[in-house]
Amino acid sequence: YVDALPSGKEKGLFYALDLGGTNFRVHRVELERKEEGEGVSEPEELSIPKELMTGTSEELFGFMASKLANFVAKEKPGRFPLEQGKKREIGFTFSFPVNQTSINSGTLIKWTKDFRVSGMEGKDVVACLNEAM
Repeated sequence: YVDALPSGKEKGLFYALDLGGTNFRVHRVELERKEEGEGVSEPEELSIPKELMTGTSEELFGFMASKLANFVAKEKPGRFPLEQGKKREIGFTFSFPVNQTSINSGTLIKWTKDFRVSGMEGKDVVACLNEAM
């Protein structure tokens, strides 16, 4: 589902969410148009509370959405202005077996790494994240 390789001339502000083993990471990546393609990444790593690893999908994805909101709220006003009509862009890494059906859709096959969130297998993980946001 990758349309093209990066040219090195990409520009913009992007966020990345990464749900892995016991940690959840939020990154802000600012790319500037330069000859060599320069970027600044500002990460935040959070431990996932054990109860969320076995709770409901609403609790887990709500946790991720709230941590992203807190991360964005810490930005200095006006530091990362949005152009009129634009939304912030987010990439999502979900380190569990998924049947990816498109670039922005994939259903969980099964949990691993001590996760046992009820009722998630067969659900679209991107839709769950979008719903929580």
